[in-house]
Amino acid sequence: MIMSWKQEASVITQKGKDYWRTWFLDECEKNQLFGLNEKHLPLVMKDIPGIQKAYREGTEIFLEDAPYFNKTKTHHRICGPYLVKESVVAPEDQIIYEVNGKVIIYKAKSPSSGPWHDKSYVRRIVDGVDIKFKQIAREFSWFPYRFSIKKSPKYKVHHIRHEHECWLCLR
Repeated sequence: MIMSWKQEASVITQKGKDYWRTWFLDECEKNQLFGLNEKHLPLVMKDIPGIQKAYREGTEIFLEDAPYFNKTKTHHRICGPYLVKESVVAPEDQIIYEVNGKVIIYKAKSPSSGPWHDKSYVRRIVDGVDIKFKQIAREFSWFPYRFSIKKSPKYKVHHIRHEHECWLCLR
């Protein structure tokens, strides 16, 4: 089943797995964090019958490298799966969502301190594609809601050919 979320989030669900589009793939991987806005919270915290379960430790997600598709227009670059893991929360941060005593989502007290920033960025992808793009975190309040991720042992990078009525474009 393909489900495009109605809350205007950059996520699509296929076969029970969430595929999040991000312009901050490097920061997410380096810091083992994924950032959300308030409108995204229901997508992570609520069971939606027949579509998805609320995130728990071990939930698998995938990240789409948005600048890669924006550059090539021929393939989507999908990385994952990543596993949701328990978040370590600083004393000044606010716990938003816990499951079985484990913090899944927290709100950073000072989200503008990073890891997401406004900047121009040049990245060389493993397959030789140079990508130059702007990252604009300010427009999204620096993604104050966060959950921790780590690469799964099954992690791979997939290039999915963009086609007419592409399931990754049904956002």
